[in-house]
Amino acid sequence: MSRSTPVEDESTAYRVATLPLEYGTTRINQLFTRGYNRYIADGEDQPDDLLNDLERFGTAAFKEDVRANAAEEPFVDDPGTLVVLATLSAICVKAHPKFEHAPPRKVQVLYDIRELYVNNLASLLREFGDGGLQQDIAEVLYAKGPGEDGPHPGRVCTGIKEMPEFGEGLYLEIPMAAASRNCLVHADPELGETGELLTRIKDNCLYVPVGDFDTKYREYARRAFKKLLRVQEENLSEDQLTWLSTNESAITERIDRFIETGHHERIWRDWNPGERTIRVLRDAIRDVPDEVVSLGEFHSAKELFEAVEAYDPEADWKRDVCNRISSPRSLGNLLASQRDHRNLTIRQHGNTNHYRIQESSRGVQPLDVESIEDLFELPCMANMAERLYEKKPVRKDLYSFARMVMWLPQYQDSDLETIVADLKDIFSRWPWYDEQVTDYQIRYEFSNTIGGDTPLPMNCDNDDMQRYCIGKEQCPYSIWGSLPFPDEMYDRLDEAGATGEEF
Repeated sequence: MSRSTPVEDESTAYRVATLPLEYGTTRINQLFTRGYNRYIADGEDQPDDLLNDLERFGTAAFKEDVRANAAEEPFVDDPGTLVVLATLSAICVKAHPKFEHAPPRKVQVLYDIRELYVNNLASLLREFGDGGLQQDIAEVLYAKGPGEDGPHPGRVCTGIKEMPEFGEGLYLEIPMAAASRNCLVHADPELGETGELLTRIKDNCLYVPVGDFDTKYREYARRAFKKLLRVQEENLSEDQLTWLSTNESAITERIDRFIETGHHERIWRDWNPGERTIRVLRDAIRDVPDEVVSLGEFHSAKELFEAVEAYDPEADWKRDVCNRISSPRSLGNLLASQRDHRNLTIRQHGNTNHYRIQESSRGVQPLDVESIEDLFELPCMANMAERLYEKKPVRKDLYSFARMVMWLPQYQDSDLETIVADLKDIFSRWPWYDEQVTDYQIRYEFSNTIGGDTPLPMNCDNDDMQRYCIGKEQCPYSIWGSLPFPDEMYDRLDEAGATGEEF
């Protein structure tokens, strides 16, 4: 590989940008430096220009036609600039309060940004027109793995050429001695059969269609983006991250607009549209006076339709859901299409179906909480209380405690003074209690909202709660499942998903 750095040398910049998994952090940071250098004029940083460009990139990623067009014509014309704008856009998305507890693999917006990046990189690669770069990439894509007799000492790809005897298009020439299993390319298989072998053999070489190179490289670029994002995140200081989250607005506002208008499928991956129907029906049932219909009870489609007709939601997306339900029959058909939803049960009653819509639940022993004191029936909270007789609380203890109380139904509509007074009454039992300090700490935790939204309470898997956990097998409760949190909290959990793999 070249000793030139990506900062000054375009060819090296392309090699690092296209094969970041083969390079270390130093080279990747040099590639970022190349991108940032574009935003320096007369020796002065131009942060406004950088902000404008990353917002333009991030918001463009929401548009399917822009993402598709980037595969034909580069949206950004330099590999350094591309990796800077794509990774900063992704960091802005991850910083959105809506995604605080969401695993990145569930966030559709991150996939859209990555798709724009991959398509842009593919068109840059094509326009760069350096056959040697494609050969370098082929070295990686088709090289032997550790279990295939080790790496080949010579070049894996000795040329990219037309082979009229094999058909139209270009082929990668790979000597038999260097070939790996990745060189065996088949056409899409028919049902139950292996597809036709597209790789050809001539003069002791394999010839792989370039189309397979494109497919394999796109998959590589998707994995590579994860590394670029990680390096960028590690490279930014707290001050830089704060500047980014403080000044960026276009991407955040676009996400907020999707949320406000109910376009959850635009921000969440694998969003189930049935969730919106069930959520609106829950709200409509709760809104009916005199409990004519109730959650957890079976009702006919006509009874539920009357609840929907009487429901007058403020949110546009909820009104859209209601407007699509034009009759008891249409509601019945809609619910039938969602019969696998975990909170919907359909039972035949005579010649008609009856439907039961339930509150969100987690299927563990419920716990009545009439006062904060009742929280100590949870073994983990009892252990925390015991420890607080011995030591002052660490920040995470206060954080966990405050978030749990925030979501208790009796405090949903309470003023802050009431909540602070009740919490101080609880905390006053411990020997380290100082009214002024505790008052400040509690108010600080309650002011630490996320864009105005109440932060979700900790769950049993949280590392900080694990310090007090007696073990799931021994405990009949769970924090998210046993406490009487409102449906809104469970809806947010459903939207955010559980913890899981990184993006």
